[in-house]
Amino acid sequence: MRILTFFLLLSLLAGANLAAQNYPPNPEPGDCYIRCPIEEITEVAKVVVTPSYMEYKVVPAEYKTVEERILVKEASKRFEYVPAVYREVIDTIMVEEPYSTYTLQPVETIDTFEIFEIQPAYSRFESRPAIDGCTSPIPGECDVICYVHYPAVTKTIPVRKIITKPTFIQQHPPNERYRTVKRQVIETPATIREIEIPAEYTTIQKRVLVKDATVDSVEIKPELREEVFLVRDRSADPSTEGYEWKKIECALLDFNILPIFYPVNSAALTAQSKSVIDEKLLKLMLKRPELRVEINSHTDSRASDAFNLDLSKRRAQAVVDYLVSRGVKRSRLEYNGYGETQLVNHCGNGVDCTEEQHAQNRRTEFRVLPR
Repeated sequence: MRILTFFLLLSLLAGANLAAQNYPPNPEPGDCYIRCPIEEITEVAKVVVTPSYMEYKVVPAEYKTVEERILVKEASKRFEYVPAVYREVIDTIMVEEPYSTYTLQPVETIDTFEIFEIQPAYSRFESRPAIDGCTSPIPGECDVICYVHYPAVTKTIPVRKIITKPTFIQQHPPNERYRTVKRQVIETPATIREIEIPAEYTTIQKRVLVKDATVDSVEIKPELREEVFLVRDRSADPSTEGYEWKKIECALLDFNILPIFYPVNSAALTAQSKSVIDEKLLKLMLKRPELRVEINSHTDSRASDAFNLDLSKRRAQAVVDYLVSRGVKRSRLEYNGYGETQLVNHCGNGVDCTEEQHAQNRRTEFRVLPR
């Protein structure tokens, strides 16, 4: 009888101890949980105050000066007794080719306002004074709680919007230049004795268009301002212990193989490896922001111990750096490199093994850590 009483008392004490530690309620056999602190979460978002637009400027036309030899008097023959008779003609020559001009239309903006939600609406239970005159001896029977709703908090931010985008108008004015040249042509050739009269030339300078006027565009970057938005308000959670239990798949608490492969003696991640990380690990960490993860990398026994240890650390860090680049906070990640110190088979230094046996030791693993 005394032994039965002792065990009954021991069971009552154990149940009271579990209740005092505030374990997850109503667990099922085989369930696993991790203890996570309740944190007030804020996010910093960039608000566009002035949007980006294109600004234009005209690049002038480019010319080069060239010389051209022009015939101004044709060769002829003169006779001794009857000289040749000439008449004068005038030729018009273009000495400067036309170019394009542009008229710029600047951007037009307007100042206005936009409303942003900086704190979401939420509801919670709040205690109220107990019912007057309640005489019930049962604790908590006379307590009063109310489910109170708190509306969202908004903020009006001045912004600038574009009414008319900048543009330009191309024009083709008559801006070419000409020059007249006089020359003589034979009206009546010489007779009797032929005398050769040589041709005469002159040299003129011409400006030739090398590159027409154009318009260059420059992107004006948007003006941004950072605003802090409250994503999770700790005051809206009724827990007073400062933590909460989150259900987790039990297999994630043990080391899981991350089936990625690296180039020989390299820590660079291939496109296929990044796709595996996205599917196996990144989705989990983005879906469960309360989780922390440990990443370990191992090598086979080929190459020196020091080289393999350094290579495994760089490979584990490459996975961490990739996850951070995809939006995971670095504080949620730990990593280790063990080189060839934790082989899963007998293929140590100097042991003749197949490529498949060595591949078993080249592995990257991850597991979920408690907070």
